[in-house]
Amino acid sequence: MCGRFNVIDDPMTQGLLDSLGITSHLHTQYNIAPSEDIQVILVEDDVARLRHMRWWLTPSWVKEPGTQYSMFNARAETLATSRAFRGPFKHQRCIVVASSFIEWTTQDGHKVPYDIRPAGAAFAFAGIWDHWGQGAEAFYSCAIITTDAVPAFHAIHNRQPVMLPADALKRWLDPAIEGSELIDLLQPMLPTNLEVFESDPNINNARHKLPPEHLSGSALIIKAD
Repeated sequence: MCGRFNVIDDPMTQGLLDSLGITSHLHTQYNIAPSEDIQVILVEDDVARLRHMRWWLTPSWVKEPGTQYSMFNARAETLATSRAFRGPFKHQRCIVVASSFIEWTTQDGHKVPYDIRPAGAAFAFAGIWDHWGQGAEAFYSCAIITTDAVPAFHAIHNRQPVMLPADALKRWLDPAIEGSELIDLLQPMLPTNLEVFESDPNINNARHKLPPEHLSGSALIIKAD
């Protein structure tokens, strides 16, 4: 799964935006938690752009927004069948840019956080979005798609965000392409090596919005496929 992530306005995230013709910048945000406002990439009127969205998908057909169900992640295996996800998966796809994300393991009864980052790159997480309401109440929302973790990642978690390779970004965003034609992008894979650092437990608190402090200068390297 993916329950927290970080975004840093740096050359790596900007390079990803540049590749899609986006000249604006991302806002630096640390320890982003579900239901918070984030910037995502989508295509509108044939142009890739950044849009603010709530990170907790609210289907367009619900009577009112809520958090009764966990809607910040969408399982790749049920995208085509879930009532909440199948519509957005067809034509309303987005990219969530991340500098790193956080996962936890349990050691001696304690939650140990790990900061996971791509080696020399930025993450492009596959996402879906929807639009709810009209007028002043209207807002956009999104979910990050997760899939089975690659075997080397299982020591950290058995799920991982869907990480899009650079050559698949425009294809994923293209609303003219049916989601059913993109199933190959949802398979477990790593487009780049991952660097895994044990982090300060302060990050367990979603109100802690400072840069992650690594408890070790050395990283566990998880090799790309």
